Amino acid sequence: MNWFSKLVIATAVSLGATGCSAPSLMQQPLKVAGQDVQPWVFHDKNSNALSGVFVDLTNAIAKDAGLPVQYQVMIFGDLIPALAGGKIDMIATNMAITPARAEQVDFSNPVYNAPTEVVVVLANDTTAYRSLADLKNFPVGAQKGSIQLALLQRTGGFSEIRIYDTLEDAWSAVASGQIKAAVTSCPDTIYASRHGRLAALRIASSYQSQSPKPRIGIAVRKGNSALLEKINRSLAKLEADGTVKAIFVNNGIDDWAPPK
Repeated sequence: MNWFSKLVIATAVSLGATGCSAPSLMQQPLKVAGQDVQPWVFHDKNSNALSGVFVDLTNAIAKDAGLPVQYQVMIFGDLIPALAGGKIDMIATNMAITPARAEQVDFSNPVYNAPTEVVVVLANDTTAYRSLADLKNFPVGAQKGSIQLALLQRTGGFSEIRIYDTLEDAWSAVASGQIKAAVTSCPDTIYASRHGRLAALRIASSYQSQSPKPRIGIAVRKGNSALLEKINRSLAKLEADGTVKAIFVNNGIDDWAPPK
């Protein structure tokens, strides 16, 4: 079994809209992928059923556009290579639109203006971290392929920057003392904290990010303008009728507003 097969947990969804033509119902499902991180994806380990913000949003877009889809989970850092290599057709996850990524993939119109990064440290670490400069000369970590990792690499001055496949791995490294702090995505981290998944850890409330708010978008293979047009058209309809906001709110993200 290759690396991709090991990482994929797929759930097929039949989403032919009423009145679709026979050819559209016979087409191969679009392969859509995202990382297995709540609240973007909720993965029932017993049934392999998937739900969450981007699973629900993918299904809503597919239903509106009359497209069959298959959503699967992958490690975040492997998503763009999988899209570029033709293993998947879309990335639907909490991926920020950046100039570097836009050279590799084409992004939809923004779906969400996310809060900026947070710093996670031990619960008994009482230091009032206000900026990344307060972590200079300490080992830190972030998720592979993330904008938080890029931020640490641009900032520099740390004794070491460790790279982790998942957010959970980065948080565990703080808990075990391997690194002083993990710099991770705000919505994911706050959600984990609210649901008791940051045992012995805390989010440094004193930290003041200097980063702009990330704009999250759906990615397609470079040059796939036909699919991108369908996604943007459906997104506009679903934002206008309140579906997008409802999906975010129903999955525990209550700060959604029309993205800019």
